[in-house]
Amino acid sequence: MKAKRLVIAGVGVAAILGGTAVVLDQMTAGEPSTSQAVAPAGSSPPAAVSTADPGTTDATAAPTGAADSAPSPTGGSTDGSSAAPAGREVLPPVSAAPTGLPAPSPPASLISMPLPAAASAQGKIVDGFPADALRFPEGTVVGSTSVSPAEESLQVAADGIASLSQDSVAGHFQQVLGGLGFWSEPVPAAAGERALRFGRGADSVTLTASTTGTGGTRFMLLGNLHAAAGG
Repeated sequence: MKAKRLVIAGVGVAAILGGTAVVLDQMTAGEPSTSQAVAPAGSSPPAAVSTADPGTTDATAAPTGAADSAPSPTGGSTDGSSAAPAGREVLPPVSAAPTGLPAPSPPASLISMPLPAAASAQGKIVDGFPADALRFPEGTVVGSTSVSPAEESLQVAADGIASLSQDSVAGHFQQVLGGLGFWSEPVPAAAGERALRFGRGADSVTLTASTTGTGGTRFMLLGNLHAAAGG
């Protein structure tokens, strides 16, 4: 009787174990295999699948061509184009500006054409002598004057005595001729005399002064003046 009960109990346990095995088989059949769930070591992870709506644009995505159009550190574009470096401008050619000051107009001639005929006079101013340009000191006693034409120039000569010192006579002619654009410089002279040379372009005048026995100054002028037609 006891052996019969043991057999019945064993059959019940076997039935329970068999049912349990069937349930476990059904449960494991619905789960993914371990070989599929775990990626092999060293393989690349699967690409992420975006869950965003296909009709929307990802705000963090860079626009197409942004990298291509970005300027390179050297100032040029990265697509190989020959754009000018940043910070530089290509200016149009500029014609050279004239340098220096414009040339001054030539001074008016002291004589004009036609030139006077050769002549000389004692104690007075001869005809054709440029008395306005070569103005004598006030109170001068004229000794002689002369003119001599040569092509477009006129040679003039004069001498006289003024009751002034040598320095005063020299200063008088420096003031008169300086106002007409002449420069002056001292030139060698004999002992006790003073000489100055005046120049303006092609015109030249030489003054020589000496002291008289009465304390006055005898002066002599020798000039070469050029004329311009219609001047």
